[in-house]
Amino acid sequence: MSAAYKNMHEINGPLSVLVTGSGSVYGLGIIRALKASVLPVEVTAIDTNPYSLGLFFADKGFIALRAADEESYYKFIENLCKDHQIKAIFIGSTAELSFYARNRESLEMSTGAKVFVNSPTVIELCTDKWLTMCHLSRSGFQIPTSIRYPEDAGMLSSFIESTGFPLIVKPRGGRGSEGVVLVKDKQQLLENVKGKKDLIIQEYLTDEEQEFTVGICMNQKGKVISKIALRRYLQEGVSIAAVSDGYHDIADYCARVASTLGAYGAINIQLRLKDGMPVIFEINPRFSSSTGMRLLFGINEPESLIRSEVLCQEVIPGCAATGLVLRQYSDYYFPLDKLNSLSTARLHHIK
Repeated sequence: MSAAYKNMHEINGPLSVLVTGSGSVYGLGIIRALKASVLPVEVTAIDTNPYSLGLFFADKGFIALRAADEESYYKFIENLCKDHQIKAIFIGSTAELSFYARNRESLEMSTGAKVFVNSPTVIELCTDKWLTMCHLSRSGFQIPTSIRYPEDAGMLSSFIESTGFPLIVKPRGGRGSEGVVLVKDKQQLLENVKGKKDLIIQEYLTDEEQEFTVGICMNQKGKVISKIALRRYLQEGVSIAAVSDGYHDIADYCARVASTLGAYGAINIQLRLKDGMPVIFEINPRFSSSTGMRLLFGINEPESLIRSEVLCQEVIPGCAATGLVLRQYSDYYFPLDKLNSLSTARLHHIK
């Protein structure tokens, strides 16, 4: 069942939206969802890399400045939004989340565009995996048994004794599966923590067949406008297959997590089941690499956000269709004119 909408506002002309980091897996997922929407959406995509596929899928594509040069990047985005009457900004680059979180209010005031990004507090809490675990535990949600390293090195022996091997070692601030190591004995553990800091050592949740990725979208008023739980299968840290088979209880559980965080826009929660109960091990305060997969199950997260926040419609979350989605990579051909036009278009927006 698709999402339901109330208080339909009349739409005059195309709705122009901006997608940043359009070459990432989730940047492309956002673009695909927007292009599939029944709304008259016109997509402008930006990326620092001219060979990013999203630039070619969008209605308009521009090579972006780097967000690290904040003043120039801010001006670039401001000009782009004003020139193209952008109504909403979707962030497809993890590296840009902090910039948009800090500048959200200012950009919304100067351009009139809604910026779908979580607050700096939420981003900091979710980016630091130890802070994530602390928040979840305080809020009454189940987490894997965890200690910090080297801060809790004195507890290491008792932790090993009570938890047992295998264990997970990962950086507090890593992205996705980056730097995550499964260690099977004490020697392996010591080899992987020696001389390092800012680590978490964590209970390994053994049931790989019960791993879920859960997408929640929240509006400005803290209301859930979209939710979906998918059982997923990973290859090198990326979902390559997803099953939708109800899982409403898991989606509702994660919606409560998003509410305790005070999330806004998209948030993505990773968990495994232990004794039939969800145990969350990671929260990403952004759209997911499975955004495009969710679309195929009938859940269009970007459209729900536009309807709620730009068109001021009441959005009632829909139920995902049941089924299986498999991910495979494809090749695309474009004429050289398209590539050459990107650099020319960029120059127009540097004023």
